[in-house]
Amino acid sequence: MSISLYIHIPFCVKKCHYCDFYSIPYNESLADDFIEALLLEWKLVKKKHSLENVSIDTIYFGGGTPSIFTMGQWKKIVECLIKKLSFAKGYEWSIECNPDSFSIESASFWLDSGATRLSFGIQSLIDKELLFLGRVHNAKQALDALNSPSVERFKSVGADLMYGLPGQTTDSLHITLDTILSLPVVRHLSAYELTIGERTRFGKHRSLLPLPAEETDAAMTESILRQSREHGFKRYEISNFSLPGHRCKHNEAYWRHRPYIGLGPAAHSYMPPRRRSNAALTDRYIELLRDRTLPIDFEETVDAKALAREMIFLGLRTAEGVNEADFKSNAGLEFASLARMPLLEKFVQNGMIEHTAPFWRLTERGMLFADGIASELF
Repeated sequence: MSISLYIHIPFCVKKCHYCDFYSIPYNESLADDFIEALLLEWKLVKKKHSLENVSIDTIYFGGGTPSIFTMGQWKKIVECLIKKLSFAKGYEWSIECNPDSFSIESASFWLDSGATRLSFGIQSLIDKELLFLGRVHNAKQALDALNSPSVERFKSVGADLMYGLPGQTTDSLHITLDTILSLPVVRHLSAYELTIGERTRFGKHRSLLPLPAEETDAAMTESILRQSREHGFKRYEISNFSLPGHRCKHNEAYWRHRPYIGLGPAAHSYMPPRRRSNAALTDRYIELLRDRTLPIDFEETVDAKALAREMIFLGLRTAEGVNEADFKSNAGLEFASLARMPLLEKFVQNGMIEHTAPFWRLTERGMLFADGIASELF
């Protein structure tokens, strides 16, 4: 048996104005306690799911800011967790980094420990945009990190960007994209449109934000598609692009409903047919594990109807689309059912969907309306 492993590191220097993920300010002592709890959680999870002989296809350190940890803390994680894992052939090990906390020393240690992939939270290369977002780094720090000789040694390096930002223009996005995509080391691009959560700082001041007009957002989307193509990047999911051979295997495991374990506060796990989420407070997470109790906050069984809905929504976001054979095998239902077929035929005629058995995939035009099409099909 093989699975993916996600490890949520909840610590950041400070919370960005748009961030809706669980994170807290870094504290070295609390981080040490967290690591001890993390190691114990893995032991308990292994026992619960009989994973003693499991192999790891992908492992992803996300957050938060994994690169914020000290060398001593990373050595503890590697010695007590990583070295005790059994990795599958061709495994992928990703670590999220922020330019302000990235160091050559850490990168060299990660490489020597077996890490294969870095994902940098760049967001923009325009300093005033970064300042508005509440990012700690500036454009120079981002480029210095990406141009570090140690970064070139990783099998794959990705950059995360955002668009639709307050005060952003198509010209400023073009500059960021062209600079990032022209770097030989960058082989993966994630480009996410800004989403404003109600609980974020942006959410509390939404009416005051100088957000781009709808037509500007559309032009930015077109710019991302055009510039990524010009640099040889292929879109394999609505917000993700890569050079050949550099897709993020970990994210693909989520989209394809493969089993995964999430460790850390607010992390999610899916061991079919059960899904669970962890307690979303670090103190509570540590407290429960000290009592040898798994920090489960919510657990449910994913039934055939829920699985079918998720396979449609996630599948249509990918370049491959929905595999009707996998859909039948996993959900026990026909994708091209009698009830759904008239809609599928309509979308094919309208140039939104194309069908090459066993795949039903959105066209580039259809990608613009992915969520709406998925809703209709379910």
